[in-house]
Amino acid sequence: MGRVIGRGLEAIREFIRRCLGAGGVPIFRTKYGGKRLPGNTVIAACWGAGDKVKGGMITDVPPDIITEMEKRVGDWKWLAERLGVTY
Repeated sequence: MGRVIGRGLEAIREFIRRCLGAGGVPIFRTKYGGKRLPGNTVIAACWGAGDKVKGGMITDVPPDIITEMEKRVGDWKWLAERLGVTY
């Protein structure tokens, strides 16, 4: 479906840092075609700076993080704070 750009929380942390540093807004999708992605995978995209920070799939994301992402659609700040990313 797409390219894997990393795994786990460190990959999410690094993606948020790179995206914000490029002036973009990090977006994470947990579903494709209405179904949750296999392997505890999320799709990461950098809105507004996708030409500078390429998105892709991040695997092995803890299920509780995926559930919270689904509850807080469009909100990335809680995730940055939880992972200790300053912005």
